[in-house]
Amino acid sequence: MSQDYEITRFRPEHLPGVLDVLGALWTWGRDTREKLFRWKYVENPNSDEPLGIVALHGGQVAGFRGYFANRYGTVPGGPDFVILHPGDTCVDPAHRNRNLSVAMGNFAKQYDRTRYRIFMNMTSSANSLPGYLKMGFVPLASKVHLTRHGANPLDWLRSRQAQQPRPLTDSRIRFGRFGDVLVTDSPLPAEMASVAEHRRPGAPVLRPRQDQAFFAWRYRNPVQKYVFHFLMDRDSVRGYVAMGVSPNNRIGEILDYGDRGDGAVDGILRHVVRSGAFLRLKVRRYGVDERLAAAVRTLGFDIDPPWRRILGRRLGESAALPLLIRPIADACAEDDWFIDGLDVRRIENWRLKPICSDAD
Repeated sequence: MSQDYEITRFRPEHLPGVLDVLGALWTWGRDTREKLFRWKYVENPNSDEPLGIVALHGGQVAGFRGYFANRYGTVPGGPDFVILHPGDTCVDPAHRNRNLSVAMGNFAKQYDRTRYRIFMNMTSSANSLPGYLKMGFVPLASKVHLTRHGANPLDWLRSRQAQQPRPLTDSRIRFGRFGDVLVTDSPLPAEMASVAEHRRPGAPVLRPRQDQAFFAWRYRNPVQKYVFHFLMDRDSVRGYVAMGVSPNNRIGEILDYGDRGDGAVDGILRHVVRSGAFLRLKVRRYGVDERLAAAVRTLGFDIDPPWRRILGRRLGESAALPLLIRPIADACAEDDWFIDGLDVRRIENWRLKPICSDAD
């Protein structure tokens, strides 16, 4: 990398230049880009400051790499630690092919290791993967989807057709109370936190902290559409499923879910399927725990679309990109890969949810 560049931490005065650079990655208008940046990095309750690295050339922003913070813990009531998800990496076209992306990633290893323990990339692409491997990241799990395409094979094709974004009001989703299922576009943070707290794993695992503040902030993403399904017992929430909605409203993705151990998630998903709100449903397999696994298996979720199964050309996981993980340390010792005795390189030590990803 040329000595003409300075790599440093993001400061508020960098924001106009960062928004300019991110215009190549975030295709919304500038006002929306600023709202997304402020929600994602400034208002994030899991960090004390906006976490990002900038590359400067002549004092002007030439590149940016953002770090999205999530709180995790291993046992109820135990201490928290924060995972940083590197993403939103963009370099101005005039400054590309100068190794700035890797340089910004290496500079981020200087973050405080007493608070920020792990880097976890959940959004790598074929182009960015080599750079992450060069920085010492290792694969944790595959990003393969489990998908339900429905009985009509034409639905799979229709769900993939490019179409202009549409508002949720122009969709098949019916909002309101349907028996014991409430469908809404607004979260219920206190109720969701109560459900999430109720289901605790028996053995220590690395799991996201989902308290009321998390739910109140996380679902304010200004560019993502969500629909929430709650299974109700009169006025009490027994379980919930939060779904991301594709721009054309045809695909629903399970991002978050919880129940009190009484099969509420299964009941909600059966309602979603019966409602016909989506042509395709999907969930990332790394985010499927034992309670969700039984439900999606019964409802016919699979890795491969119908046409691949018919032709016998199974995709499996060979073409799927990995989740990537690395301790926040300049040079990793073996101890750096363990938190509370749990090896972070083993996916069975995690209870990840798709909502942990910085892309949703």
